[in-house]
Amino acid sequence: MRFLGVLVACAWSHAPVAAEPALEPAWIRVAVVQNQPEIDLAVHGAFRITALMDNDALREGSRLQKTAIRADRQGILVGKQLLPLGGVRVEPARDATIDLNGRRLRGTLDILKQADQTLLVINHVELEDYLRGVLSREVPFYWPAEALQALAIAARTYALFQRLTNAAVDYDVTGDMLSQVYGGKSAERGSTTRAVRRTEGLVLVFDGRVFPTFYHSTCGGLTEDAAVMGPFNLAPLKGGAACSFCVASPFYRWQRTLSNEDAAWAVKQSGRGSVWPVEDLRVASYSPTGRVEKVRIRGGGRSLDLSGYEFRQLLGFERIRSTAFAVIRDGGQFILQGRGWGHGVGLCQWGTAELARRGLSAREILAYYYPGATLVRIGEIPLQAIPARETRKTKPAQPTRRP
Repeated sequence: MRFLGVLVACAWSHAPVAAEPALEPAWIRVAVVQNQPEIDLAVHGAFRITALMDNDALREGSRLQKTAIRADRQGILVGKQLLPLGGVRVEPARDATIDLNGRRLRGTLDILKQADQTLLVINHVELEDYLRGVLSREVPFYWPAEALQALAIAARTYALFQRLTNAAVDYDVTGDMLSQVYGGKSAERGSTTRAVRRTEGLVLVFDGRVFPTFYHSTCGGLTEDAAVMGPFNLAPLKGGAACSFCVASPFYRWQRTLSNEDAAWAVKQSGRGSVWPVEDLRVASYSPTGRVEKVRIRGGGRSLDLSGYEFRQLLGFERIRSTAFAVIRDGGQFILQGRGWGHGVGLCQWGTAELARRGLSAREILAYYYPGATLVRIGEIPLQAIPARETRKTKPAQPTRRP
């Protein structure tokens, strides 16, 4: 039986509207290495290395064998060759592939020496190729096709939003879970590549502008308001979408045990002094969707509040899988009984898979998790991102969301 008694339609827009193809072709800058003193680089095929400052050719050849590249006080060491520069670009020929620390990548690489003599490596890659390296790392490649297509559109929109709002910094996204997990060419799979191709160029907009389409693994029953992620007050991200569809997720319910020492360590890591010996740990306040807003830790003659996000961050996102938890005191320890994995904002990945199995299309799934959003193709309308400072002006409504 097809689901959705209340469905806010997500229009498939194809009619060109005052086209402004400023993003053709669309590229994105991915920070694939950060704060490392050395990397291993190879190029399978013809290549050239140029200076970032003036594009002068420094080295070229038909193949680059595995070479160590290191930050040096005087510049960048490529093998034993010192380049007295702050940054270089590695450009493979069209049919060549970059191998970075054993991972194959498309596009080009910028290698920049940082002030602390570590390297920042940025992969410049076409947006569609980037998505091919993201999708199978974000979700199982064997999930239903409509689920993969919905996730491809969400991931593309999120990446484009980051590109449009990060022009003043060195990169748009990182290649890890803090943005979207990116495996490059090494991560590409047939089913996820097909999902990217079948949705090529499709993104979600609200009021004609790109917004951050957050998503997460498992909401645990109810999605969260995007206000937990920052100053976002957008109808498609208001949360509160009932989602029992992720019940098959292995992360739908979880439990963790924390000792007094764990709680004291979290406070110490926050830089706010000590609460030792810990006497109590409890939830001080919940959000309207039942997620922890504040945790209160008492001990050593003082009481300290941590936000739910900060508490999770300090103890580890893998360990505390979401802020949807209750705390039970058990002798000298605390048991956290939780649900879901991730922030709970926007699209629920496990819920998406189940909705696809029930026969919903990618369009219907996106309409459920991002109500009020419109689907357009890059190049059909002038693309702008919704600035964070403006999101508070948007009228609240009923919506959903991720980590």
